[in-house]
Amino acid sequence: MCRKKGYQKVNYLAPEEKEITFKDYSSPNDEPLSVIETKHNFFSFVQLVEYINLLEQFTIESSTIPSDAEMRTKFSSKDEFLNQEISTDEFQSFIENKIFTLSDLYELTGNNQKIASIFKQICIEIYRSLDLKLRQHYNNDDSPIIIKKKNLLPLGILFCTCNNVEKIKFVFDIFKNENEEICKSEELNDYLLSLFLTGSYCLISARNKIGNNNVEIDKIPKDILLKLVNVSELKDCENLVNYFNNNFFIKESYNWEDFKGKFEDLENGFGWIFSSKGIRRHLEDNNV
Repeated sequence: MCRKKGYQKVNYLAPEEKEITFKDYSSPNDEPLSVIETKHNFFSFVQLVEYINLLEQFTIESSTIPSDAEMRTKFSSKDEFLNQEISTDEFQSFIENKIFTLSDLYELTGNNQKIASIFKQICIEIYRSLDLKLRQHYNNDDSPIIIKKKNLLPLGILFCTCNNVEKIKFVFDIFKNENEEICKSEELNDYLLSLFLTGSYCLISARNKIGNNNVEIDKIPKDILLKLVNVSELKDCENLVNYFNNNFFIKESYNWEDFKGKFEDLENGFGWIFSSKGIRRHLEDNNV
């Protein structure tokens, strides 16, 4: 499965910045999830900047209409799409009508209907399990829709194609304040919780679901499933948000250069927040 496009190495979101190397993380809980993080992960054929733009522009009314909007490469906390609600049905339509119709994926999904169907199941289950855990966190069973588009950004951050420095710059841009600095905030906490859940509990839930529903993918044995869930429950992800805040924000706020610097130390930097394996490694190391 090869990309046709020639621009996958272009740095769209941080064009003036040098690339930053992240440490390769691993954990004992990676192997059972590899089937959905690699073989059935079509997001690896999608540019992060494409994913963000498609998510921003998506509406159910225009879901089947090709967009002619110019691709944005600069974002901020004032972007309205971040707080736009998106339902399960809308998210399914987004996957079917926007992700699957990208030129790199159109032929691929057409020739691999079974894999495409499994990928869609994975995405829907990630959405549903994230919805469940965010409702528990906010003690909110009343709102018809609790997930906003910003809660789905972690799918792009973790699995789409881009340079590491693009991820860092995008997160800085959408959470920086009017002083061009980033600090602790409820908005950042909400994003981090969604990120940590997506990289752990939601993937585990999706892996379990497809293992039960698809004969060609093995079920996860109960003892392994319990081991996986034990370190990725809501309380574990909430604790990891606190761990990040306590260790990252040594200063009250960071400008871009200082923020970027927090990710440049290969061994002790915070690049793990951009990796599902890094997230799971830290959940295991900080299990509560």
